Amino acid sequence: MENNIDFLCLGQTVPEESKKYGLRVCTAGWDVNNECLVRIYPLGVNKDHHFKRWHIYKNLPVRNNPKDSRKESWRLNIDITELSTIDCKKYDGNRIAALKMMFDLYGSKDIVTLNQSRKSLAIINMVKPHGYFENKSKIIQNVNQLSMFEDLNTNNMLGKNGFDYLPRIEFKDELNKPHKLMFNSWDAYMHQINLAPKYGKDNLWNQLKLSPKDNKLALIGNMNHQRNAWLIISTF
Repeated sequence: MENNIDFLCLGQTVPEESKKYGLRVCTAGWDVNNECLVRIYPLGVNKDHHFKRWHIYKNLPVRNNPKDSRKESWRLNIDITELSTIDCKKYDGNRIAALKMMFDLYGSKDIVTLNQSRKSLAIINMVKPHGYFENKSKIIQNVNQLSMFEDLNTNNMLGKNGFDYLPRIEFKDELNKPHKLMFNSWDAYMHQINLAPKYGKDNLWNQLKLSPKDNKLALIGNMNHQRNAWLIISTF
């Protein structure tokens, strides 16, 4: 099925290398007209043509992803290089009000309920979040659990070859259950390239205003091949 949506981009994952698709990313956001969370993937990596966070793409052509039964999943119906032909403008509304509306509709107090209801995208309230980095070499045996694609090219770890440290966020949900989720935002990895050499990698948590003294909203998504495995796509 083909469709056209007004897509508000909320986040994009770091590139991962699939054996079938090559280097690809997953973008998640809000279908403005239907008021629901959606993901669009797999998308090619192109520095000149990509989705921008908090931008609305009008009448974006998408189609069902036949290999993904999650109802929130779509594929872009044009090549990524044609994205510049889509009417796009920066969201100029009240972001706090928009996030509250999204949370009211797609928020969850805990991940267990999300698994039981077969949701694949949600906004959760992270209670007392704490960000930290994990050495990539220590978790390589669990690599497939951390990938958006089931046919991961393990020779290029998550498409993050060259990154020795992978960001995680530890927090409790609103039912007081602890979680340690991978923070898969592309911005988090670009920070390691652009800002970490000068300010240190832990400056990322300052940039995100992540503090165990305050709660923080997060957009999370699960894996097509492991529905109970979740990643953080964006924080707000």
